[in-house]
Amino acid sequence: MAVQEGDDTTEQITYTRQEAEALVERWADTILRIAYTWTGNIQDAQDVCQTVLLKLLTQPHRFPDPDRERAWLLRVTVNCCKDLKKSAWMRKRTSLDAAAETAVHLPEPEESPVLKAVLALPEKYRQAVYLRYYEEYSVNEIASLMGCKAAQVSTYLYRGKAKLKIMLGGGYGKTCFTD
Repeated sequence: MAVQEGDDTTEQITYTRQEAEALVERWADTILRIAYTWTGNIQDAQDVCQTVLLKLLTQPHRFPDPDRERAWLLRVTVNCCKDLKKSAWMRKRTSLDAAAETAVHLPEPEESPVLKAVLALPEKYRQAVYLRYYEEYSVNEIASLMGCKAAQVSTYLYRGKAKLKIMLGGGYGKTCFTD
C-alpha cells in the first residue's frame, strides 16, 4: 500500500530534528501558558499546545523574523482554544465534580426499613414490588419486563405485600402499598 500525501505527519515537517526541538523548546511554555489561561484545564492546554506546535512544524513557509513567528503562534493558539471551547467534546463533557453533584442518589437499605424488607424478598416478589411501587410501572408493563402474564405479576405483588406486612410488623406503612 502506497503512502499518500497527508497520511503521515512526519512527511510534512519541513524542519530538521534539531530545528524542531529548538522550536518546541522555545515556544512550548508560552503556548501552554496561553492555552491554560483560555481553557482553565492543564490537559486541554497540553492538547492545544501539541496542536499548535504541530501546525508550526508543518507550516509550509518559515517566518522571516521571531516577532512574526510569535504573532502567528499566539493567534493560532487563541484560535485553537476557541475551537476547543466550541467543539462538541467540550459542550457535552462534564467534570467529575459536576457529575458527582448530579448523580442519582441511590437510597441505602439502612436508610429505610421498607426498602431493606423489599430487598430481602425472594427475587420474583422483589422485582414485582420494586417495579410497581418504586418505579411505578403498571402490572402489564411489569409482566412484559418479567416475561410472564399480568395475572402472575398480580400474584407476585399480593404475595410480596403479604410477606412485607409480616416482615414489617403488621401495620407499618399500610398506605404505602395500596393501589
